[in-house]
Amino acid sequence: MALSRRDFFLSIAVGAAMETTAAYGRDLRKIGLQLYTVRDLLKSDFEGTLRNVALLGYREVEFVGVLGPNVRRTRKLLRSLGLTAPSLHFDYTSLLKNAGASFDTAAVLGARFVVCPWLDQPERQTVDDWKRICENLNVIGELATRSGLTLAYHNHDFEFVNLADGVQPFDLLFSRTDERFVKFELDVYWATKGKVDPSTFLKAHPSRFRLVHLKDMAKDGSFTELGNGTIDFGRIVDASFQSGVRHFFVEQDHSPDPMRSIRASIAYLRTSR
Repeated sequence: MALSRRDFFLSIAVGAAMETTAAYGRDLRKIGLQLYTVRDLLKSDFEGTLRNVALLGYREVEFVGVLGPNVRRTRKLLRSLGLTAPSLHFDYTSLLKNAGASFDTAAVLGARFVVCPWLDQPERQTVDDWKRICENLNVIGELATRSGLTLAYHNHDFEFVNLADGVQPFDLLFSRTDERFVKFELDVYWATKGKVDPSTFLKAHPSRFRLVHLKDMAKDGSFTELGNGTIDFGRIVDASFQSGVRHFFVEQDHSPDPMRSIRASIAYLRTSR
């Protein structure tokens, strides 16, 4: 569904009217990009790709995997381009086995959030597996808090699929993780894929979500640019403000022309009628 100009600015007004979310209304105008979208371009031309991202008007980036040849140099590059990196993805194993190294990298880049983005299938088969995952996330999250960071968990669609006994993994994630130490990053595409309405889900859990991936779904279920698909971003932005979301990242997992796609997506957020 297209995001009307009226709905877009109405959502900003709603956020600004609420004391706890007044600061977050400005963050949507400081639109971020999940750099997984341009991962191949970063590998071939790291500095040039970040420069092009900044020229398109993105002001925040979320790193995953490709950090450049030297992290301190990357921090300086971000500053020179007017970019910040408030969030950073690390794989579950790295966070579990060597959280300190991940936290150090996040600190150098000036990040405030470290995100667990994925769980391999053998690790998440049963209720007991998920209980163990929750225990581990609590431990990692407490360590992150001691380091001045916040741990967040990023969803796909498998968290919304019933396990053998009818329990959904996300129910366990909410009930068995300590909200002092574990927050969430909602990927609206994957939530929709899991037959969950993102805006309703955000409103139902207002204390848990701090990051959102804005990602659209074409009618055939594939990835597409924002505004070309079926997801209602007006309602999602409104619900995000109400739920205390602090950062929004455009993402498109696959595109034949990633730079064209991220240009179209930021243009949609700024000018769609």
